[in-house]
This record gives sequence, C-alpha cells and structure tokens, in this order.
Amino acid sequence: MMNDEDLYQQLATRVLMPQSKLVPELFRIIADEDEARTLLATPGTAEELAQKLGVAADEMEKRLAVLFRKGLVFKSQRPEGTIYRMCREIAQFHDASILWPEAPPEYHQLWKRFMVEEWPEYARMVSQLLPKPFSRVITVQQPVEARSRILAFDDVEAIIRSAGRLAVTKCTCRLIDGKCGKPVEVCLQVGKAADYALERGSGREVDVEEALRIIREAEEAGLVHVTMNRAKDFHFICNCCDDCCMSFTLIAKGINLCDPSRFQAQVDADRCTGCGNCVERCFFGALTLGGEEGSQVSSVDPEKCMGCGLCMVTCPEEAISLLAVREEDFIPQG
Repeated sequence: MMNDEDLYQQLATRVLMPQSKLVPELFRIIADEDEARTLLATPGTAEELAQKLGVAADEMEKRLAVLFRKGLVFKSQRPEGTIYRMCREIAQFHDASILWPEAPPEYHQLWKRFMVEEWPEYARMVSQLLPKPFSRVITVQQPVEARSRILAFDDVEAIIRSAGRLAVTKCTCRLIDGKCGKPVEVCLQVGKAADYALERGSGREVDVEEALRIIREAEEAGLVHVTMNRAKDFHFICNCCDDCCMSFTLIAKGINLCDPSRFQAQVDADRCTGCGNCVERCFFGALTLGGEEGSQVSSVDPEKCMGCGLCMVTCPEEAISLLAVREEDFIPQG
C-alpha cells in the first residue's frame, strides 16, 4: 500500500514541484490521507471517484465538497456530469488554497516560507518558458474624456462594468505576508471567477459601484491594478503592492511574470514643480528627480515604466499623463 510520504510527494509532483521540500508539507497540512488519495484519483465524477477508491457515493460527495472549499478541486460541467479535477500547478494551488476560510496560521506561515525559499527560482524557470507573461498591468481609472480614447481591455472601469458578476476576495499575497500593511480585501473576481468565489465561500458579492470604490481606494493606497494578459474573458483584477506580490517582488531579480500596460507615463516639465510625490509612489524605479543637470523636474525611464498610472493619481500639478506607446496587438487576443 502507498505510504503517507508517497502520497504527498505525488501531490507535489502533480503541481509540477517534484523537487520541492515545502509543497508536500503544504499538502500534508491541508489534506488528510483520504483526501490526498481522492486528489490523486482525479479527474472524474463523484461516482467514478467513489468506485475507483471503494467509497460510498454519499461519502465521496461530502469529501469533494470539503476539497472544493479548501481550493484543492475545481468543477466543470460535462454531459456525463460534474467533473472534479485537482489544482493543475503551483500558482493555482497558491491562489485557491490560501483563501481556504479555515486555514490555520501554520498553513499561511509555510506558504510565506515557500515564497521566500522556493518560489523565485521556480518563477525564473517559468518566465523563461512562457511566450508572454500570464498577467499584465492595467492603468488607473481615467477621466471620462480620456476613456473615450482607451480600448475596453485597457480600461479597468470598462472591465468592471461589463463583468456580469463581481466578488471581492482577500489578496493571497498580503494575506500570508502583509508586511506593507496595505488593504487586503481588494482582489476583484470577474464573471465565472466571481461565481466560483461565491459558491466556495472565499469571497463576497459586490456591485459595480462598490467594485469601483475598491479600485479608487486601491489607487489611493498605492496599489497597482493587474489582470489576465489577454483582451477578453477576464477572471480577476488584482491590486498589488511591491512588498508582498508574487510577481512584483521578483522584478529586482530580473524575473518577469507581468507585462506592462500599453501606456507610459510622461511628465510635462513646464508644470512639474519637483515635489517628488511620483518618485515615492513608483514601485518600479521608473521616475527620478533632476534627470538633467540643474533640473528638478521628474523624468521617466521608459525601460522601467509599467504604465500603471499611480504617479499620475497624486500629482498636485497634474503634470503627468499616460501616453499609448504599444500597439493593440501587444495584448494577446485569445
């Protein structure tokens, strides 16, 4: 019979982390041995999994409901019934299981260790394999007159208004780390992702106006909007910091998991007074004061600017604007 050690090592391998020392321990905390065997038996309907493992059908239904709440299995509807599958890879395991409502403190603490000790090198490998990063920055909310010139997939407000259903969840990165002290319940789930969060109990439903208020508060707190790197079928709008974020903390290490927006900040030198607000707000070191000898105005490094617009939000002189510098096809259309 398969021993306990083998079960959790196999689960780590299933999420593409066969060499990890910590991922088997994460699974050990969140799944007992029967649950681990069920995960390894997926995909399948509840009836198929019950037959495979020799478990009564009603017992399997209960077990799958617990695994769903823990974020370890996902559902899809097929003609043969509801198919259950386990999380596919480490990022999905991270995002779903950290929002397990009953997670004990030691579970979050172990995830925090993983993000420091094992995540950076894995992320480096992934960044080298992917043709495009999975996520991208979207700009801050724009004035009405500016929105008429911005495409829908670049406009955070347009994404929210067309979502159909919205939910808010806690930021998984700040939930396990939180060293920056910035708002935690600010990650918006869009459409089917909202359905999932509400069914599972990991988020609460919000209307368009509350979602827009969350976006405004995130901007004021200095958080950057990030969404899926495609032009349709969005699932989330995260609001990310540079202290805890699983993507932004890697930029200094030369690891790119997030594309910039199609925009770049530009400074009107005649209006800039050199107050330095923008320099303090920029996560990415893209703004500096006194770029030219004798000058005290801000300047933008185009290689570092992610086009988030946080610098624009608090400029007292309205000296900063966003300029489209990348073509529409920069955003994958699929």
